Amino acid sequence: MKKKVISTRNIFLFLAVIFIGIQFYRPNKNIQDDASYNDFLKTENAPEHISNLFKNSCYNCHSNTTDYYWYDNISPASWYVDNHIVEAKSELNFSKWKHIDYRTKRVHLSNIATNITDNKMPIPSYTFMHPDAKLSKEQIAQILEWIGTIEVN
Repeated sequence: MKKKVISTRNIFLFLAVIFIGIQFYRPNKNIQDDASYNDFLKTENAPEHISNLFKNSCYNCHSNTTDYYWYDNISPASWYVDNHIVEAKSELNFSKWKHIDYRTKRVHLSNIATNITDNKMPIPSYTFMHPDAKLSKEQIAQILEWIGTIEVN
């Protein structure tokens, strides 16, 4: 009886077919056409420099406006990114800020302050791929100062 030997070439071809095949499953993109009047930064009249910090460090995951990079379109990375965005938006979606009750807004503001102070946000896996999203101590101080001026009602 002859044994069939699996060659490296056959393994490579099999993996290539699988890789190409999974490219056909695409998660939905997290792209809203325009900034909503329900948005956190608009509702709370954020100054431009604060808006830029939030958009650069928070909004890709915690809003309806994700700026995708080329590698976010390649499966299975696209699945990981989509799952991460869905999870992040379930915690806090800045695009729906206006519709959140005032108690929850207070909790979110407190959590933002705690998470950026403790360097838990943005998460390390995000800042690894987007090093410019990492907040400096000065930027954290600016955000904390601005958050302190927000009157939640």
